[in-house]
Amino acid sequence: MFEELKKKILKSSLLWSIILIIAGLGLAGWNAMDAFYAATGYVDFTKLAPGQIKSQLVDVNLAESFGCYLQAYERNTKTGRERITHLYYLIPTGDIYATDWRYMSVKVPAGYESAMDTLTEATLATQAASEPVLLSGKIKKLDSEESSYLRSYLKQVGLTDEEIDEATIPYYINVFASKTSMNVVYIALFALGAFLLIFGIFRVAKVAGGSSLKKLRKDIAAAGYSESMIDSDYRSAKSFDKKGTLKMGRLMTYYISGSDARAIPNNKIMWAYQNTVTHRTNGVKTGTTYNVMIFDEITPKGHTFPVANESIAQDMLTLINTMLPWVVVGYSDELKKLYNKDRSQFLQLRYNTCEHTAAEPSAAPAGDSPVGGQP
Repeated sequence: MFEELKKKILKSSLLWSIILIIAGLGLAGWNAMDAFYAATGYVDFTKLAPGQIKSQLVDVNLAESFGCYLQAYERNTKTGRERITHLYYLIPTGDIYATDWRYMSVKVPAGYESAMDTLTEATLATQAASEPVLLSGKIKKLDSEESSYLRSYLKQVGLTDEEIDEATIPYYINVFASKTSMNVVYIALFALGAFLLIFGIFRVAKVAGGSSLKKLRKDIAAAGYSESMIDSDYRSAKSFDKKGTLKMGRLMTYYISGSDARAIPNNKIMWAYQNTVTHRTNGVKTGTTYNVMIFDEITPKGHTFPVANESIAQDMLTLINTMLPWVVVGYSDELKKLYNKDRSQFLQLRYNTCEHTAAEPSAAPAGDSPVGGQP
């Protein structure tokens, strides 16, 4: 029994564990360097030689700008109006004293337009800029469209293709509107990736090491049964899904929750009914979910067990109604009110008036309890 459950849990959780591990590796790996810079400090852009420029997070006290060559727009689909969201400026690498430098780009939010235009005017007039522009951002590579606009701009000032190739590098600084906010995003994404990676590995290790059966063993011991009794009960239990993860025996009801095998002692079950949920999108029915709700003394708030269809839900409720005569089966608003407001009176319906000994499935239940009622 335990080996069978271990294999089922491993099989059912392996896909999700692999997805978690891959997602974690992707998030953590993709954001590792950015999170490192966010935590320890950005690189001083002016200290980078052209060959060192890659994808760093940088601070730059920009002292020169050679003009805007591209504007990015956003269109309001309702009004048809356009507004500038970002501007691309041509800047030099290094500082004003650098001997090894190239031209590259900086992409700034529209709020920087005035400061950048002032800096450009001062640069082109060969005057010292009164106020260098302090920027922070991430270095990225220009795409083909951005590169074509840059090359067109440089050709207008007389550069040839060969001269452009020699004088430029295909990168730009994507300036942040808020450095603090982006730091939080990078660190949070890295932390989330690390968590998913660790959690995925933990799930696999938990199942492989047998820890996924610990709660089941506690459930069995708390119910007062021996593992040999439960092994026999589990093997004769009826399954209510194709994977055999939800089974009902005469002694206990067995299920898998996440990466844990669990069991409910049947002699503690008080109430069971079908819950049907209809899903709609924009008023159109898109699907139906069927659940069997089971309430027991250990978990009075109830368990929700999804099943494939209404027929399976009714089969399970019929078995409960036949085999467990102390369980109220079916739903009504009156039963719900009684269960929530006057539990002792609810228990007098069946739970406290029947012997808690499972009957043969073919035997008639004691008392009368509807199977079809549901919320």
